[in-house]
Amino acid sequence: MASGDNKQPGTETATAKVPQRRTLSLPSWLDGRTIAVLAGLASIAAMVQTSHSRLSDDIHRLRDEMYAMRTELRQEFRGEIAGLRHELTAKIEKLDERLRIVEIDVAAIRTHLIGFDARSPHDEPPHEPS
Repeated sequence: MASGDNKQPGTETATAKVPQRRTLSLPSWLDGRTIAVLAGLASIAAMVQTSHSRLSDDIHRLRDEMYAMRTELRQEFRGEIAGLRHELTAKIEKLDERLRIVEIDVAAIRTHLIGFDARSPHDEPPHEPS
């Protein structure tokens, strides 16, 4: 046994112990059912996240579409308003010309009526005795 047997007492290597490997064991609460529940919850969370992401993308797409529609409608309204403004300005100018003609005619009639009293004698206020 002197030929290199390390298990003899009194040799240097006899006191050194070979470390034993510990086997990993799972906690008692982590059984098959718990793993199944945790896996189910993880898959549900993944589905919720996916649907939330898709919903968010749909909302952003709809928001962009609505913005484009609003911009298009604003441009159409601006065009329509400009057309109406031009048309109303032309009509107002025509009415202004007609009103000037009527004012001129009324002024001419007034100058012809200066000194002409068209009131009947019954419309005159009674004279007060002095």
